[in-house]
Amino acid sequence: MGAGILVNACASKGGAVANEATHEVRVLPPEAPVPPISDGMPAGFGPAFAAADASARSVVYYQQCAATMVRLRATGKFGPAASAPRLVHCERTADGVPIGGVFDIDSAFTRPRRLTLIRLDGARDRYTLAVDSARITREARLMRDVTREIVLVLRRQGRAVTVSPLSQNGISEVWLLPAVAASSKAIVMGGDIGVVRAADGTLRRSIDRSTLRRVVNVPAAGVVTLQSAEPSVPAVADIVVARSLAERGRDVVLNTAASKSALGVAFDPSTGSRFTWVHSRITP
Repeated sequence: MGAGILVNACASKGGAVANEATHEVRVLPPEAPVPPISDGMPAGFGPAFAAADASARSVVYYQQCAATMVRLRATGKFGPAASAPRLVHCERTADGVPIGGVFDIDSAFTRPRRLTLIRLDGARDRYTLAVDSARITREARLMRDVTREIVLVLRRQGRAVTVSPLSQNGISEVWLLPAVAASSKAIVMGGDIGVVRAADGTLRRSIDRSTLRRVVNVPAAGVVTLQSAEPSVPAVADIVVARSLAERGRDVVLNTAASKSALGVAFDPSTGSRFTWVHSRITP
């Protein structure tokens, strides 16, 4: 997806979308955490991994959806590209329908305007049912503030990141993940930052693994074995990398100091995913 800000970071001049990716969106399973297959793992590992995996799946879905919306906007799906809304919205509805679209927002960031949504699970028909406009506004405002206060600072330091909003259980969050050039054979493990808005309106880092960022090379063939810096449950960024590689047809094993998690092609009826995690304990 290229270096730099990946998606619709709402900048101070109206939030132009910066996204060079053109990968097709894929319909991923619902976001609700579902414990994966586990074999002799410590109590609490399954739910904790499932929660991190749910966030990672949401990030991957948003990245794919946002890239598709940017491409469709450029090709006239939402009207002439020069005048079409520039901000991107992606979500799954309460009944699991993946939707995406574009919108504008007023200068005070109080409500979306010219919101146009399409379904992503078929012929990309227009989606006309009601959506939560308060959520769209909340996410857009949070993306704008995170971009101003954190992303631009990181960019000045030469640290490229991708930006993905998540909304779970009524709480909006933005995840910043390290990025490398799309043409690079390297990947980045760890380094993710989660940002929420505190009760006083300020931004708070719910997760900050920025000091654990590591660049590693991906072998051209065979199983990709990834080593997380986390002691038990891998970081969200690590799971995003693993799932992205699996989407590209690679077999992936993600290790921590205490666990080995293999991601393979196997349909999971509990989530609808075509990938399934299988865990085992690593004994010192």
